[in-house]
Amino acid sequence: MHDATLMLNEAARKVLAQLERVWQRVYANGSKGKGWQAEPLVRSLKRKGICETEHQAWEVLEKLLDAGAISLRQGGRISPHQRWNATILLAEARIEQLKADLPDVDNRLGLSAAQEQAWRRALESQLREWSIEDQLALAEGLRRLANDLPGVYQLSPYVASARYLLGSSKLLEALPTELVRAFDIEPTRFQPAETWLLASVPEQPEGLLLIENAQSFSQACRVGCDKRLALICTFGYGLSLANALESGDWVRLVGQGAAGVTLPDLLALPSSTYWGDLDPEGLRIYQRLKAREPKLRLSALYAPMIQAMEEGLSHPLDHLMGKGGQRPAETWRCGLDQEWLPDGLCLSFAGQVLSAEQEERTLARLHPFTL
Repeated sequence: MHDATLMLNEAARKVLAQLERVWQRVYANGSKGKGWQAEPLVRSLKRKGICETEHQAWEVLEKLLDAGAISLRQGGRISPHQRWNATILLAEARIEQLKADLPDVDNRLGLSAAQEQAWRRALESQLREWSIEDQLALAEGLRRLANDLPGVYQLSPYVASARYLLGSSKLLEALPTELVRAFDIEPTRFQPAETWLLASVPEQPEGLLLIENAQSFSQACRVGCDKRLALICTFGYGLSLANALESGDWVRLVGQGAAGVTLPDLLALPSSTYWGDLDPEGLRIYQRLKAREPKLRLSALYAPMIQAMEEGLSHPLDHLMGKGGQRPAETWRCGLDQEWLPDGLCLSFAGQVLSAEQEERTLARLHPFTL
């Protein structure tokens, strides 16, 4: 009995937290509050896994009612024959506490009602640590940017951001989209930023090899892979090649033999393969690229790396290894960097494709933590 009470108390806390999150979201959108029809709410709590059964959900609601955390619009109890018509409300004391916990939007910002709603939500996340002085500067910058539209759309988002928003080239893209749009600024209308990619291209390339890291790009060039393959260094997340693939006309290649060659030219080659670290993030880069270029395949350069990992060679995905920010997959908490691959294997396997069976098995280990 004692254990069941503990479980019910835990379930009640989860349900109350869910109700409060929904109430805060609705209130932040400008509504005065939120109520729930009891029976649809019970089904939702079970469907979302917050309660194990509908019976438990009814018990939890009764417990919250007894504790004074919720109330019924019509008063009284949640009797079985009234369940469908019962409307659940948060208790007034809970509502007042939630209102007190919401971040205040300073009147000096001079925001419209829609801007204030978006700003309040940003204060709960991206702008949480911002001083009022920085907030005032940001609001003024957004207004100046909006006033200079549509001309400012001729700039890239990075240049526009640096010129209008506190001198930061990244702020415009880092802000919540709804906040930017609340100032009548459409983020998608800015010009794509020009991207430069390091490449080594022979006169008649047989295929294309995308390489995640600069050191492995240098290795591939040193051992002569670039005598038959076009090589491009993606620099991991540094240049976001997946975004570059969306706008090939804005990509510029620099390096040996790259003059006069475009990214679309290389992507049109008969074979396109990717080689990166053998870890969750390295393979997520591949998934992003493949979403833009469906014919892209994992390079056979992964084969000896997979074999080495299966034989026990790997490192933990922690901060000491520079991988602390990675999201580990459910069954994948170690990695092997592509720089491990010896020169001879690099030359032998470059240009070949990893078997479909090996690729499927390797990517399956990322499930369910994919893109």
